[in-house]
This record gives sequence, C-alpha cells and structure tokens, in this order.
Amino acid sequence: MNRSLLMIAGLAAIGFSCGKNNDTTEFGDWTRKSDFEGVARGGAASFVIGTKAYVATGLNSNSERLSDMWEYDSQLNTWTQKANFPGVARALGSGFAANNKGYVGLGQNANNQYLKDFYSYDPTANKWTKIADYMGSARSGSVSFVINNKGYVGTGYDGNYVNDIYSYDPAADAWTKETSYAGVKRRGAVSMVINNVAYVGTGENNGSSQRDWWVYDPATKVWTQKLDFTSDQSTIARRNASTFVIGNIGYLLMGEGGDSFVWSYDPATDIWTKVQDISTGSWKVKPSIRSLAVSFSINNIGYITTGGSSTRYDDIYAFDPSKKRVVAE
Repeated sequence: MNRSLLMIAGLAAIGFSCGKNNDTTEFGDWTRKSDFEGVARGGAASFVIGTKAYVATGLNSNSERLSDMWEYDSQLNTWTQKANFPGVARALGSGFAANNKGYVGLGQNANNQYLKDFYSYDPTANKWTKIADYMGSARSGSVSFVINNKGYVGTGYDGNYVNDIYSYDPAADAWTKETSYAGVKRRGAVSMVINNVAYVGTGENNGSSQRDWWVYDPATKVWTQKLDFTSDQSTIARRNASTFVIGNIGYLLMGEGGDSFVWSYDPATDIWTKVQDISTGSWKVKPSIRSLAVSFSINNIGYITTGGSSTRYDDIYAFDPSKKRVVAE
C-alpha cells in the first residue's frame, strides 16, 4: 500500500463521526483581533518574542517594497510601530527569533535583486544591528525555523531553486552549513518545530506545487521523509502557505493552490487530519483564503495576518483549537 493510501486509511480510522446522521465535529474557532495598523501587505517577515509578534518588510498593494516594522501585543490586542528595518526595503525575506532577539534578512529589493544581508532586533532597546551576512547565496522565498536557540534558514530561489540550509549561532555571530533539504529544491515552503525537530514541506519547484513532508533532526543532521501532505482532495499541493504549532500539533492552511481547510499534523502518528472548513458559512468570523501571510502561535492560540489573494490584507485572526462545533451532514 502506498504512502497516500496509508494516510487516507488513517483518516478513515479516526474520522470524527459523532452521533446521529454521521454528524461531523469540526475543531477550532476564529476570533478577529485588532487590525494590523501598517499598510496591507504580503510577503512580510516575522518573529515572536514572548507574548509579542513582530511583522516587518513586505510588499504593498502597489508592489512597493516596505521597511517598516510593527509589534503585536497579544495580551493587550494592540499594534505599535517600532524602529524601521535598517536594510533596503524588501519582500519575501525570512525571519526568526532566538535568545530574545529577532532576526530578519534575505528577500528581494525594488529592482528584484536577491539579498543576503541579515539584521538582529533587540526589543528592549528597540534597536536593529547588522549581523554576519547569510552564508549561502542571496535569495528569496526561503523557509526558516529555530531549534535550541539556533536559527535555520534555507531553500528558496536565487535565480535557481535551491535546497541548501544554514544555521545561525547568535553567540558566535556565525553561520554553519547544515545538511541540505532532502526533498526537491523549492521556494515558498513551510516549517513547523515540534519536540525539537523541524518539519518542512510544500512549496513550489519549476512551477509545480509540492506536497512532500520531511523532518530534520539537528542532533543527527538527518532528514527523514514522512507521509505526504495529501488526501482524496485535489488541491492539497500548495506554495506560500501558513503554519503554526499549538502544543505538539502542527496546523497548515491556505496558500496558493490551497483549499479552504485547516489541516492538523500529529507527529506521533504521522497523520494529517482535516479539522475545519473555513469556507462554511456558520462561523461567526473567519479569515479569507490567502497566501504569503504571516502566521505564528502565542499561548496555545494560532494567528494569521496580512497576505493576499486578489488584494492585500491587513486583518488578523486568532485560532483556538480547543473549541469545536458539530456540523450536520
């Protein structure tokens, strides 16, 4: 039995039938929060420090590159503009946080030139500092994640699709070559860190959206293939999607070529589960389907903001997976 059929069988085995008429339980509820106060944009970089998220750079509705940065306080539900990103304005860069500092770099400038500079942000001083340039080629559309206070940045597009990965050690201000991503080269992939290993997949290679899924263990420096992100749906493969992690479960949604479902991934079972259909009309509020959005989690709540489809967005929504409803079929 192939991997896709195994996954479908797993979904059937755990299907959420719950009572009369095979009613279905959908998990997760959305709450609209205070709108992002910067201009609407896609392709921004972001990071989270404590209970605050930071959104920087990006591409506005006029295709202009941006250099402003905004802080979202999840406890107060407020936005505050912070010191502008000091590098050239850009979109499709990468961001991560380690040791209570944020890091932003890479991307494309207004002339569509690829960039490799990186900067750190100190939220206490509200100050940016230039750090060592990225060790790999200048690029955009890279994936990033953090494990044990080291940032990992790789894949993307530098004029060609690439799959190399480099880690950044803030203490040494130095980049180190890591084991290259084991799937096909790509840009616009997503990542999740669960139990100190990183899961990376989806994205685009040579015009084709991808749905393979791999896990990287920094202790062994080995990539291992997991079940594809797939099901009986025809719109699973996607690029520039959104993810967040709540507890030990990862969530993936939206993106170019994506569907209207929120999907969960359980690394303990290596199974993807459809937990919610955003397109259904009975939710009080729900985010529009979008790509190149910013997504993150704080205190067991997932967030998605900015991004776009036919237009750019400046709204923000919070996802609580503990809430549920029953849908009659």
